[in-house]
Amino acid sequence: MEELNFKEIFNFLNRNKKALIITFLASAIVASGISLMLPNYYKSEVTLLPSDTNSISKGVLSQMDNVDPFNFGMASDCEYILDIITSGRVVGAACNEFNLAEHYGIKADGKELDEKLGRKLYKNIKVKRTENLGVRLTVWDTDPEYAAKIANFIVREVSVVRNEMKREKADSICSAIERSRNNILADIDLLSDSLSKLSQEYNLYFPDGASERFSQELAKQVAAGNQAAVARLEAKMKSYDEASAKVANLRDQLINRRESLRMWTDQLEKARVDRDAEIPTEFVIEYASPSFSKDKPKRSIIVVVTALACTFLALCVLIVRRRAKSE
Repeated sequence: MEELNFKEIFNFLNRNKKALIITFLASAIVASGISLMLPNYYKSEVTLLPSDTNSISKGVLSQMDNVDPFNFGMASDCEYILDIITSGRVVGAACNEFNLAEHYGIKADGKELDEKLGRKLYKNIKVKRTENLGVRLTVWDTDPEYAAKIANFIVREVSVVRNEMKREKADSICSAIERSRNNILADIDLLSDSLSKLSQEYNLYFPDGASERFSQELAKQVAAGNQAAVARLEAKMKSYDEASAKVANLRDQLINRRESLRMWTDQLEKARVDRDAEIPTEFVIEYASPSFSKDKPKRSIIVVVTALACTFLALCVLIVRRRAKSE
C-alpha cells in the first residue's frame, strides 16, 4: 500500500468494483438470513432509589432530629443494592420462581444446571448506578411478559433479602439485650430480698426519719435526767446508724439497677420494633412493564457491519494478490 498513490488506489478500486460490490451484496444477504434466525429480545427496566435507613427506632422513635426515614440513600447504600441484585441468592431465587431452566431450554442437573442457569440469566440482566445514586435494572428475554416479571421479582427479592438480613441482626441484638435485662432483673430481686430482710431484722423501714425521731426522744430523756433511758437510746441509735447505712446503700443500688432496667427495656422495645417491622428498603420509581417492541438484535447494524467487514476483507485479499503478482 505504501507504493500506491491516490490515483492508483482509485484505479485499483474501479477495476475490482464488481468483485467488491458482489462481495458486499452477498455478505449482506447471508448476514440478513443469519440475523433473521436470531431470536428477538425484549427489554424491561426497573428504577429504584435506596433508602437512607430502614430502622424505625432510629428514624421515628429516636429523640434526635438528624435522622429522617424518608431520606434517599447515599453512595454506599446504592452499592449495597448493586451487590444484592447481582448476588447468587437473588438470581437463584428468580431461576426457581420462573422455572428458567425449562424456559431457556437448559437440560442439566445439579451444579451444572445452576452454573448454566446463572450464566444465562447474568447475560440477560444488567445493573448500573444512575447519576442520582439510583439503581436501574434491565432485563432482556425472548418473552416480554417474562422480562417484566423477572425484573419486578428481582426488585422485590432485594427487599426480602435486606429485611431478612436486618431481622437476623436484630435477633442477635434482642438476645443480647434480653440477657442483660434478665441479669438486671436478677440483681433487683436479690437487692429487694436483702433490703427486706435487713429492714425486718432492725425493724427499720424508713431510715430517713429514724435519726430525727431518735434525736427528739434522746433530748426528752436527757431533759428528764433518765440516764438509763439515755444509755439505751444511744446504743440503739448506734445500731440503727449502722443498719441505716446498709439500708441506704441497698436502696441506692436498687434505684440504680431499676434505672438501668428502664433503659434496657426501652432499648429492647426499639430493637423488637426494628426486628418485626417490614418497611421498604428502597423506593421503586417505576416498575417494569412488558415491552412489545424488540430491543435486540439490531439486524440492520449486523447486516451493515458484516457486509463492510467482508468487503474490507475481500479488498485486503485483492491487494495481497496484486502484490504477489507484481513480485
